[in-house]
Amino acid sequence: MNRQNRFLLIMLLVLLIISACSARDVNVPTAPSQAISTASPTFLLTKTETNPVPINTPKPTFAQNLTASTETSPIQVREIDGMPMIEIPAGKVWIGCDETNNAGFSCLADELPLHQVYLDTFYIDKFEVTNAQFALCVKDEACAQPYYQHSETRQDYYSNPDYADFPKVAVSWFEARDYCEWVGGRLPTEAEWVRAARGDDNRVYPWGDEVPDCDKANTLDEKAGRLCFGDTTPVGSFPEGASPFGVMDLAGNVWEWTADWYHQNYYSISPEINPQGPEQGGTKVVHGGGFDYGWKVTRIAYTTDHDPREHKIGFGFRCVMDSYGN
Repeated sequence: MNRQNRFLLIMLLVLLIISACSARDVNVPTAPSQAISTASPTFLLTKTETNPVPINTPKPTFAQNLTASTETSPIQVREIDGMPMIEIPAGKVWIGCDETNNAGFSCLADELPLHQVYLDTFYIDKFEVTNAQFALCVKDEACAQPYYQHSETRQDYYSNPDYADFPKVAVSWFEARDYCEWVGGRLPTEAEWVRAARGDDNRVYPWGDEVPDCDKANTLDEKAGRLCFGDTTPVGSFPEGASPFGVMDLAGNVWEWTADWYHQNYYSISPEINPQGPEQGGTKVVHGGGFDYGWKVTRIAYTTDHDPREHKIGFGFRCVMDSYGN
């Protein structure tokens, strides 16, 4: 074999070896480290879904507060609309304004004189009546379909399930009365409302003597110069603002109708036992302040009056019973 033929033979062998090695590399199985790397993203995604990063917890809604432990008195849940009712024990309550303890404000003429009255035991709604509850009364044909279904900033407020646990607003005194009669109760007298808010002492606000902040009530924050929320919030959203008996939202959120007719001098002639308000009048007493009102009007002592036919956008209500189930 000459030199040229030997060279060609050697080159042929080299090409065969390279070809064999290349084929072997193509069929090499995935290395263990590569398999783990491929599975990792799925594993991490599963962990993220199971253990989400903590976020700010929203304020509790009505449903969450059904079992809240803020109340200090016996509680019953009303079957017809699911409303928790708190027992307010018999006792005396201070009605009116204390000029020596009034959060720095001056007492108004119709808040005087400060006086005590005795009240029998009664039950009061822990929360303001909600859109969802009012809808039950409408469905039962005991309440009229609301003509005004918006709130301050929400056009579909009443009919939108997102606002089911928010207080019913734009309700007249007569509509509130009809609802309370449907559940077997009535609107609270002014004295009962004050008793539920104030308890046994002469506090300025349901939680004590300190002016409100956005953790205690849905009001105008006068220190910051802005509204806390600018519209209603779910009932029971401010446990720090509960009254001594655990009744919620008695300051801010919405104004609340009472049963009483208004008279500017009624406190001077009020009976000492279970006062029912004047026998007649042109306007009804309203208490509590709303989401767009400041510290002075959310005082327990502050009383105002309105035509019972009015549908004010910031007006709501709650009910009472003389004894549970009656």
